[in-house]
Parts: sequence; structure tokens; C-alpha cells
Amino acid sequence: MINLRSLPRSCIERAALGAFGPIGYDLPPRQIARPHPREATLSDDRSPTAFFLLLVIIALPLWLVSGRLGVISALRIPTSDLALAFSPLAAAFAITARREGWGAATTLLKRAFDPTSMRGGRWNVATVLIPPSVYATSWAVMRLAGSGAAMPPFEPLRLVLFLGLFLVLGAGEEVGWMGYAFEPMQRRWGALPASAIIAGPWWLGHLPSMAEIGATRADIAWWALGALGLRIVMAWLYNNTGASLFAMVLFHALLNLSRIATFPVVGSHYVTAYQAAAYLGVAGLAVVALMTTRGRLGHDDAR
Repeated sequence: MINLRSLPRSCIERAALGAFGPIGYDLPPRQIARPHPREATLSDDRSPTAFFLLLVIIALPLWLVSGRLGVISALRIPTSDLALAFSPLAAAFAITARREGWGAATTLLKRAFDPTSMRGGRWNVATVLIPPSVYATSWAVMRLAGSGAAMPPFEPLRLVLFLGLFLVLGAGEEVGWMGYAFEPMQRRWGALPASAIIAGPWWLGHLPSMAEIGATRADIAWWALGALGLRIVMAWLYNNTGASLFAMVLFHALLNLSRIATFPVVGSHYVTAYQAAAYLGVAGLAVVALMTTRGRLGHDDAR
């Protein structure tokens, strides 16, 4: 009988590697492979189907009574929109807590406010600059077309307060859309189908607020293009910022802030041409993303 105590420790370690791993796979002693950060934050038990079903149960009653519960005059959106904005978060948190435990649900929320998760270098810059660029370009196009729309006055305090509000509202949506539902669908079907699936309910969820500001059928159609284009661009950024949920929350917040800053919702300047100019620009950027990544939207790079 071989006395294992008499053998050098390195021999025992190599024997264990040969028995439980591929032959000839030589690792340094005690080296342990670490999971990719993306894999460490996800669970194979996540179900987009369950998420969307619960989301419908939570959001549909609010969606149906939207416009009957009063209006937030400063933003001209129904009060129920605030609850609708948190419906994706509520669905994602509930399912995660039920299936993975309260610790996993809390971690999901923390990801939404973790700026250190943005590890994309120039992609971090793109996340910040794309929203104001889209709406500033839209304003400039309308100005050149003779719309007469003047740039609203610069009010730093107002913009800071709105940014805080939009970060919270953005988290209410993106914790569900990108934090829970997107990644499992991306792994199964790819980034483009996953983006298109999320764009559908995202588009529907905003229709009550659009109706409150007098949106026409043309506005709703342009928003459909915008929802799809934005979701494609967001998937592109998500995959290139290290699967950063905070990046998506920030991008969403800056979209809303840039819209307020360049073209106030309150007033006569909210017209179809504004929607068309902005969403055509977004659609063009989405096409660039799809062409340059061959439809992968950075999914391979993210892994």
C-alpha cells in the first residue's frame, strides 16, 4: 500500500488534477478559476416568461385606469405612470426573492446603483453622451427646418432635481428589463431578439402618458420605432460596459433629462416632427450597431 503521507504534496495535487480534470491540463497549485462577473450575478433559474406574466398582473390594472387618477402638471403624465414605472422592478424583485432568496433580490437592486460596474472605457462615455446628442440633434434639425423652437433656459438646479427623479424612475424600469429579463433571453436567442421582445411592452407601457399629452397615431408609430431602436442601442451599450445595470439606469435617466432640457414637455413644442427627428436618429444608430457587430451587439465581447 502506498503511504500518501510520504509523497510530495505537488504529486498529490497533480494526481487529483489528472483524476478530476482533463489529462495534461496543468494548473499551478491551488489556482481556482473565477467565474466571469456576468455569470456571478446571474442564476440559471431566472425565467423571463414568469417575469412577463407577473408584470402583466401588476401593470395591467394601473395601465387601464391611467389618466383617471390625476395628472402631474409639471410633467403632464398621469399619476399612475409613477406606479407603472416601478412595475418591472416589482416583478423582478418578487420573482428573484421567491426563487433565489432575499440576498439575490437585494443584490439585483444594488446593481442598479453601482457606478463601479461600468467597465467599458469609451463605452461609458458613449452611455453618457448619446442621450443628449440625440435630442440636441433633434432640436437642431427642427430649428433648421424653421420650426421656431427656441432652446429653453438653462436651469441647473431644476435639471439636477430632475436627474435624481429620473434615476429612480429609470431603476424602476431597468431592474426588470435589463437586470432580470434581458440576459436570459440574450443567452438563449441572441441580443437582437431579446431587445425586440423588451421593446414591445416598453412601448405599450408608455402609451397612457403619450395619450395624456395628446399624442397622435403618428406619434405612437414613431415611438414604436424609437422603442425598438433604443432597446437595440441599450443592448449594445450593456454588453460593452461589462453588463452594467447602472449604465442602463443612467442612460434611461439621461434620455428623459435630455428630452426635458432640449424640448420641454409642457408647451406647444411637443410635436410629431420632434418625435420623428429623435427616433430616426436613434434608428440610424441602431442600424450602425447591428451592422458593425453583425447583429451580435457586443454579446461575444461581453463574455
